[in-house]
Amino acid sequence: MQEPKPPLKFKIKINSQRENNLYGKAIFHDNTYKLVVKPTEDNDNIKIPFKILGIMNEPHLVRLSGITGAYTEFRLEVHESPKNIEIYSSSIIDDVKTSKKKYDTVEIFVN
Repeated sequence: MQEPKPPLKFKIKINSQRENNLYGKAIFHDNTYKLVVKPTEDNDNIKIPFKILGIMNEPHLVRLSGITGAYTEFRLEVHESPKNIEIYSSSIIDDVKTSKKKYDTVEIFVN
C-alpha cells in the first residue's frame, strides 16, 4: 500500500470582508501571501503563486479548518496565480463568511 502524501498546508487569517469577497493573508514555508476568497458561478478553483509538479489544473480536496474542529472542504481545481492565493468558490464563501475566526488553515490534499 502506498503512503499517503502530506497535504500542502497554509496558515491563514481572514481580516476583512468587502461585498461578497473575503481578504486576509496566508503563510506557506515562511512566505506571506495575500489571500482572496471570491464567489463564482462556474469553475470552483484555487490559485497558488507557484507550480507544483503533478497537481496543476486538476481537482484536489481543499479543506479549510480551525483549532475548534470546524472545517469545510470541497474539490477544487488547482491553478497558478501570479502572486496571491485566490480561492473561487461560492460554497466556501457561504460556509466561511459567517464564522471567519473559526478557520486558520487551508490544506490541499494531493491525490
